Amino acid sequence: MKIASIVNFARQVDQRMEDSENILFNATRAELEMVNEFGLDNTFLLQYDVLCDPRYAELFREKGTARTELGIWYEIVEPLTSACGLPYKSERGWRWDWHIVPGFSMAYTPREREMLIDEAMRKFKEVYGYYPRTVASWLIDTHTVRYLAEHYDVDAIAICRDQTNTDAYTLHGGYFNQAYYPCKNNVFTPAQSEGEQVNVPVFRLLGPCPIHNYDNKKYLTHAWDARLHCGCFTMEPVGSVGAAPENVDWFFKTYYENEDLGFSWMQIGQENSFGYTEFLPQLRMQIEKLTQQKDVQIMKMCDAGAWFKKTYASTPATSVVALDNWDTGSDAQSVWYDCQSFSANLFRFEKSIFIRSWHLFDDRVPEHYITEKCTTFDAVYENLPLVDALFWNDGENYKSGIQIDADATFFEAERRSEDSLAAVWQGGEVAFLPDRIKITAPVLRFWAMRASCLKAVGNTIQYNYKGTPYDLEIVGADVKQEADHISITPNSGTCELIPRRAKSL
Repeated sequence: MKIASIVNFARQVDQRMEDSENILFNATRAELEMVNEFGLDNTFLLQYDVLCDPRYAELFREKGTARTELGIWYEIVEPLTSACGLPYKSERGWRWDWHIVPGFSMAYTPREREMLIDEAMRKFKEVYGYYPRTVASWLIDTHTVRYLAEHYDVDAIAICRDQTNTDAYTLHGGYFNQAYYPCKNNVFTPAQSEGEQVNVPVFRLLGPCPIHNYDNKKYLTHAWDARLHCGCFTMEPVGSVGAAPENVDWFFKTYYENEDLGFSWMQIGQENSFGYTEFLPQLRMQIEKLTQQKDVQIMKMCDAGAWFKKTYASTPATSVVALDNWDTGSDAQSVWYDCQSFSANLFRFEKSIFIRSWHLFDDRVPEHYITEKCTTFDAVYENLPLVDALFWNDGENYKSGIQIDADATFFEAERRSEDSLAAVWQGGEVAFLPDRIKITAPVLRFWAMRASCLKAVGNTIQYNYKGTPYDLEIVGADVKQEADHISITPNSGTCELIPRRAKSL
C-alpha cells in the first residue's frame, strides 16, 4: 500500500514574531481553503491553545468538511498547564516555548503527564464533541503514549523524523520512516514481541530524505550550500529542498516507485508558525504533484493508522530506496531497511559502498525519561548503535561505517521476500533479512575509529553502549582487529552479520 497523509499543525501563538495570533490563524485558514479546493482527505492537528481560541472552532465548523480530520498537536503550552494547576517554567516567560522544559511531555512527572493529556482530551471533546483519533508532536514520551493507548481510542501517533540536536530534539537510530508499534519501555523502539508492544502505530513525520537526512551536507555539492534551510532535508515546503519542484518529483519517485516491501507512507504539510513566509505556493505545488501519483492513497492520519492496525499484527519490514540523488552533482544512492529488530542504511557515494548506519532495537532498554522528568534544554531518544558513521568517524573522512566495496558500480535493489531486500551490483551484494545482514564481497573494513563502545573478540564484535551490552556475530568470515579498523574477510566470498541482544540486562 502506498499512502500519503496531508497533515498541517496549528499553534495559536508564536512569541518570536509580532501579531503572531493573526498570522498563524490566517495561515491555517489558507491551508484549510487549499485542501478543500483539492477535495482531498486531510488532517489538521490542533494545539491546546488553538482549542481555547474560538476563531479556530468557528473556522472548522464553517469551512471544515467530512474530508478533514481534527486531532491534537501535543506541545505543552501555558494555558494547558494552568488548567491542570501546574507551573509553566519558561525561562523566557512565554506561553508557548519550544524548549523541552517546559514545552514537551517528558518535562513532567508521569502523574502530571496523565493530567495534561486528560485535560487536552477533555478540552478537545468539549469543543468538537468527540475524542481525537490522532495525537502527534515532535516528541511524545513513552508513558503518555501508553496512557493514550490504554485510555483513549487513538489510531495514530506521530513523532519527528530522525535528527541530531535540531531545535534541541535528538532522535537517532530509529525506524527510518513509515510506522511501527512501539514497545512499552520506549516509544522510540519497536517492540520485539506482541506482548511488549503498544498497539497504536507511531509514524515518522516530515518525509525525510534517505540520502541527506542522516548526516546533512556531508555528501552535498557546493551548488546547494547556499540554499540550505537549517539542515532541513525533508519534504517540508518551507525548506529549500521541499520547495523545489524537481526535488518533490524525486521524493515521490523514491517513496512510491522504488521498492518498499509492500508499504510506503509520507506526510506532507506545514506548521502554521511559518505563516509569515510564502510557503503556501510550495505546498500547493506539492499537493498538485501528489494528485498525479499513480496508486497512492491519500488518507487522513487516523485512517492510515487504522489501516496499519488492521494490516499488521506486529511491526513490518519496510524500505526506502533512493537509486539516484536529487542533488544531481552528487553521485549517491541509499537503502534504508527497517524491521522489528533493527534499522540499517546501505550507502553508496561515488565508488564506495558501505553500511553507514545500523541500530539494534532492544525493547528492554527504557527511554531516559520513562519515570523521571527531563530537566535539560534538550532531550535524546536513541537506539543501540552497531554502525554509526555520523558519530564514529572524522567529519570529512569518507572511510565510514562498514566499507564493503571501494570500487563499486551503481547498485539495484530487489525484493527477495515479503520481509527481505537485496542491493546488488557487479561483484557484490548486500541482503537485508529481519535478523541479519548477508554480504557478498572479498573483504569488509569496519571503520570505527572514534567508537569506544565496541571491540573485536574472536568472530564477535562486542558492544557496551551506556551500560547496555550486545554483540554482532560474524558468521563465515575471519575477523581481525587492525590498527585503525576491523577487517572482516569472508571465507567463501559471503558472510553474515547477526546482531544479538544480551540474554539479560
